[in-house]
Amino acid sequence: MQVPPKGLTTGEKTIFKKRVVVTGLGVVSPIGIGKDAFWQAILSGKCGIGPVTHFDASSYPCKLAAEVNDFEATDFFTPKSARRISRGTQFAIVSTQKALEDAQLDLSKEDPYRIGLSYGTALGPTDIYEKFGATFYERGLKRVNPFFLGMMNHNAMIGAMADAFDIRGYNTAISAGCSSGNVALANAYQIVSSGVADILITGGVDTPIYPLTFGLYSASHSMTNMNGDPKKVMCPYDKRRAGFILGEGSGTLILEEMEHAQKRKAKIYAEILGCALTNDADDSTVFSPEVRDMIKAYEIALSQSSLEPAEVDYISGHAHSSVILDKKETQVIKQVFGEHAYRLAVSSIKAMVGHSMAGGTAMQSVAACMALHEGIMPPTINYEVPDPECDLDYVPNQPRKKKIQTALVNSFGLGGTNVVIVFKKTE
Repeated sequence: MQVPPKGLTTGEKTIFKKRVVVTGLGVVSPIGIGKDAFWQAILSGKCGIGPVTHFDASSYPCKLAAEVNDFEATDFFTPKSARRISRGTQFAIVSTQKALEDAQLDLSKEDPYRIGLSYGTALGPTDIYEKFGATFYERGLKRVNPFFLGMMNHNAMIGAMADAFDIRGYNTAISAGCSSGNVALANAYQIVSSGVADILITGGVDTPIYPLTFGLYSASHSMTNMNGDPKKVMCPYDKRRAGFILGEGSGTLILEEMEHAQKRKAKIYAEILGCALTNDADDSTVFSPEVRDMIKAYEIALSQSSLEPAEVDYISGHAHSSVILDKKETQVIKQVFGEHAYRLAVSSIKAMVGHSMAGGTAMQSVAACMALHEGIMPPTINYEVPDPECDLDYVPNQPRKKKIQTALVNSFGLGGTNVVIVFKKTE
């Protein structure tokens, strides 16, 4: 007898779900391009933060960033093609190509209408805005390139990706603040789970290291003004934390319906069991220091996954060295997991890759999948001075070998969007 797919029961109605797995991972990051380079850098505690080189930042309070300095667009695109897409679009296409290669997935053999895109970006093509905006204000309308219109919006990035890989099915650009990469992943999970598509390319990208964008973040005082040792300025959960360093990058995950992946004998990194989104926007801060709504996201995700809190082994944390938000994240974990909070492990990769918003949150999910697949938890580097209010096991400074079965990823940010995704190791 055929076993029906796992289902959700809502009242008297059962909604059957297809199982969804991760079969490919790709990254463009300040510490490496491609899954293998990224993962080895994570395990070695490599930090990609250094002096800003994209522009002259000498007059800015913060003069540091996590830049992708070994990326040459012409290594992947013709000069003409590279000029017609944003830096973020370049990153997204390259990380997607790396993920497809990792998945050993030949899209030409697939129905293009059963393949989709769900990709996140908090800020969109910032280089395009700044470049053409400056041209307009300095030199007038006649000097603005007409290609600007096709490059300026968030969905233009998704369109360029779809064109690059001949994807004709479901597609959407997700903009949900810093959590955009994982909101896009949660959306992709729902699309595959519901049977709309067999394969979803998902993840996130942001490239905010340009004068105006960098300046706006400086003015917000959310970035650290510490300009000492670049490798030490971000210290998630540590008592010395004083704000983040902006980064740039892209993370891509290939999601497949389980049977589709099994038929082609794909390598499976993890299964997604469930996810949840809530919002805690606040009039004064755009996100709230209150923990209620983030707790609810955890509770819904665990319930959707049919998991008890004690069954969770590891959390890939959002923490980006924020005085307030790192503490809030810790408080939430303690309230959701109770005494088990002190038995599970939590770590943040942000001190290595900087805070690249949608790109960074997608990289969290890449790291969580690798942790499950390899049985190694990434370290939280620069954790040296414990904070009594951040008192969990943050896997300090060194990776830890441990066979883990279940990993959670949490992301949150401006606009109040909280997202929690549950991954499970597959045998």
